[in-house]
Amino acid sequence: MLQANSSWLFAQKNQSVDLLVVGGGTSGVAAGIAASRMGVSTLIAEETVWLGGMLSAAGVSATDGNHLLPSGLWGEFRDRIYAHYGGASKVATGWVSNTHFEPHVANQVWQELAKAERNLKVLHRVRFLKALVRGKKIVGAQFISLTSKKKFTIHAKQVIDATELGDVLASAGVPYDIGMEASAVTGENVNVPATNNIIQDLTYVAVLKDYGKAADCTIAKPVGYDPREFDGCCLDFYSDTTRIKPGVDCAKMITYAKLPGNKYMLNWPGHGNDIYLNIISLSPAERDVELEKA
Repeated sequence: MLQANSSWLFAQKNQSVDLLVVGGGTSGVAAGIAASRMGVSTLIAEETVWLGGMLSAAGVSATDGNHLLPSGLWGEFRDRIYAHYGGASKVATGWVSNTHFEPHVANQVWQELAKAERNLKVLHRVRFLKALVRGKKIVGAQFISLTSKKKFTIHAKQVIDATELGDVLASAGVPYDIGMEASAVTGENVNVPATNNIIQDLTYVAVLKDYGKAADCTIAKPVGYDPREFDGCCLDFYSDTTRIKPGVDCAKMITYAKLPGNKYMLNWPGHGNDIYLNIISLSPAERDVELEKA
């Protein structure tokens, strides 16, 4: 595995690989590892210093899905999580999932899996700028190093858009739709009178650690914080009876995704930390402004 500050990257302005994966999130790192194991010269370009996306950097470290069907890279990942903590029982700490883990441990696992692949290079701290298009084919991408501020180009026989928001495809001019089509368009028996751009809410997950009753870890009041937004998240904090009555008390809510290491993941939908923001078509700077609201 190669880092973005290596001499390989800046020895010349352009580089070539068989497969370029733009984004080192869950899908990107899985695609990169799988391709490299098939003998394909592969490069993952990731904006952060982490790998794993939702499972690590995003903090959603309690997995959904069928606990009884481990296979492929998911099975490898879970086995390493088990090995790190000492078995399946050690990660059954909450009630939303059978598998809970600390985000940094997930990053560590993906970094180790990637490092073991001789056909895989990983560039961290590089931001996608634009797709390179020849005819109707995406043949690479231009990036900028967030460390050196230098631009560079990666050419590839195949490109996978794993940016989470479809940035590569949008840059290449691939047509796309955002939101829900009207019932008249789909022909489905659902009540969507007009096409809209509504997408699923996003969540800025928080991971808290219990330092004991004697510790005071109170943070400064965040800009724009209004506790009324969270009225109804649990029975102990429910005064606005026009809202749906919550089904659990706060003690139950906090253990929803209890993690090993005496930590708690907050990813609560009902008057919790979900927020509606549509950032898909925005620039990186505009996205940063919107995400501050979360």
